[in-house]
Amino acid sequence: MLDVLDQSLRSTLPPILKDRSKWDSLIVNRRKPHTYRVFTTLPDGNRICLHRFNPCDTHEAFQHPHPWPGAFMVMEGAYKMTVKLAKDRQDHNPAPVMNVILRKWSGYEITEPMTFHGVIPLAVTHTVMINAEPWPADVAHEAVRRTGGKDLDRMPEEELLAHLELFQRLVEEYGQGAVRETL
Repeated sequence: MLDVLDQSLRSTLPPILKDRSKWDSLIVNRRKPHTYRVFTTLPDGNRICLHRFNPCDTHEAFQHPHPWPGAFMVMEGAYKMTVKLAKDRQDHNPAPVMNVILRKWSGYEITEPMTFHGVIPLAVTHTVMINAEPWPADVAHEAVRRTGGKDLDRMPEEELLAHLELFQRLVEEYGQGAVRETL
């Protein structure tokens, strides 16, 4: 999925970032880190999310599995990430795998449905996430949580526009070779 994210950052995303009508937003502030998400569905069917994470303490970070395979790129800032692996769909005490510090232009993918991770932003951090279709219900971990239908707030229009402008700059910087030619 990292190659799909790289291709989206280099070609698909730049023109879409300029079209406000394509984007929606959510403020996920019922757990930490507080997350400001602007998202759209790309022409290939993948969803792309532009995140801003506010710092939080390690013990506050929400450990979670994702409902779909995805790739992630730190565009600005840094975070510590804890990674754990569940034995099966019902394992709610996943085994620690690693802790890592991710900085600008660090990327990774999650392609195993039993992977849990927790993000601990060390500063205000901006990331891009791309995800494919969800895993079937009998494959995804039973602890998967989704934001849809939770009556979350949306960003005020001015904040959403500023978010898109920031990501236009970061994506342009990425495309100008701030990162190695291919992932």
